[in-house]
Amino acid sequence: MTISKGAITALLNGLILMVLTLAEFWGLLPFHLLLSYQWHKILHIFGVVMFMGNMIAGPVWFLFAYYSGDKALLSFAARLLYLTDLYLTVPGIALTVINGLFLASAFGGTHQQPWLFYSIILMIVMWLLSVPLIFLQEKIYATIQNEPDNALKMNRLMNWWGVLGTLVSLPPIVIFYLMVAKSI
Repeated sequence: MTISKGAITALLNGLILMVLTLAEFWGLLPFHLLLSYQWHKILHIFGVVMFMGNMIAGPVWFLFAYYSGDKALLSFAARLLYLTDLYLTVPGIALTVINGLFLASAFGGTHQQPWLFYSIILMIVMWLLSVPLIFLQEKIYATIQNEPDNALKMNRLMNWWGVLGTLVSLPPIVIFYLMVAKSI
């Protein structure tokens, strides 16, 4: 199986963001506000909306296409899911994490806030769970393209996609809660 440019981009994005976050946490790479606090906050929130919005909406319309039984619609939805992951989820996560690191610098860095420590752990869990999900989505795309009539295989892949997708979405939901409910 060949891996797509989008999958490689998503994997590298996660790895780079993880390295930046851990480097900041361990004091190896300090972040200081480049823009005003308000601009970093706007960019951070914009990233959260892009990332979490696509994380919620994408599977909903993809499942509607899948259960419609229309193979042309499913093929279109798979292509759209690939593109929205590439152009919404990947940059959304990058905006969220990078601007979050800049915002944390205003409060002494990620190591100064316990909720950020837990958020970093949850982000690592999300990234680790995302790796098999990315490869599973690649299998789904290949099956839709090459074996559109293999209902048994598609059902099995879609069931795994539902389980893994749900597990991957739990850490950012908890991080979102921690971010909103924090007291500093």
